[in-house]
Amino acid sequence: MKVKIFAVTVLAAGILAACGSNNDSNTSQEKETIDIKELVQGYSSGSLKAESASITSEQLMVKDAEGKEQLYNLSGDEFFVSIAPYVNQTHP
Repeated sequence: MKVKIFAVTVLAAGILAACGSNNDSNTSQEKETIDIKELVQGYSSGSLKAESASITSEQLMVKDAEGKEQLYNLSGDEFFVSIAPYVNQTHP
């Protein structure tokens, strides 16, 4: 009887440990998303400098003065809206 209780306890602990590891990966994914949002805010406000920065529905693309390009993947459930102010026309 004690062996059965021990086996059930070990099995339950293993299941709980596996569930806990999934939460860690979600937390790192959320942190990555937050970092991309901060990058977008920084490039939009001018506090971060780059030769060019552009964003699509899938990636943030940043090119430095040396021509080196960095790509950051956006989360599938979030998006970025860009509104261009204009006097006579918007940018192309």
